[in-house]
Amino acid sequence: MAFDAYLVLCDGSADWNFANLVTSNYGTPTSATRNAGGFVVLDMGSANIGSDPRGMAIVLVLTEAAAAADDALTVIVEESGVVGFGSDVHELGKFDIAAATKGIIIGSEVPATVIMRIVMKERFLRIDASCVAADDFGVVHCLVSPYPYLRL
Repeated sequence: MAFDAYLVLCDGSADWNFANLVTSNYGTPTSATRNAGGFVVLDMGSANIGSDPRGMAIVLVLTEAAAAADDALTVIVEESGVVGFGSDVHELGKFDIAAATKGIIIGSEVPATVIMRIVMKERFLRIDASCVAADDFGVVHCLVSPYPYLRL
């Protein structure tokens, strides 16, 4: 993978299905140590300085077709001032592809690559991914690109 490990929110170690995301709780990381599903909380700086005002891009790469056209995936980008998140959680955005399913990616829309721009104010960054029983989106990667918006 071309991205530095410090910029990978999820490395695709396990398929994004209900058993891994919800039952095993891989989809909601609470540690700076990568879990068995490949998810991690990223420490984006030691002084709570957040991101450049131009923002960063969060890149979600869904590499496979979903198990069914009506499978539903919710991926929320969150920030916090503490690595364990707890009650100090701020939602920065939800991934979606079609406006009809705001905040949800459905099986008929993948494979796909989706990019979201965020601006952080806190130190820690994670994604919170979930789906419902029997849904399976296969291998998915989530990456951070801090330099996508150049000034002209």
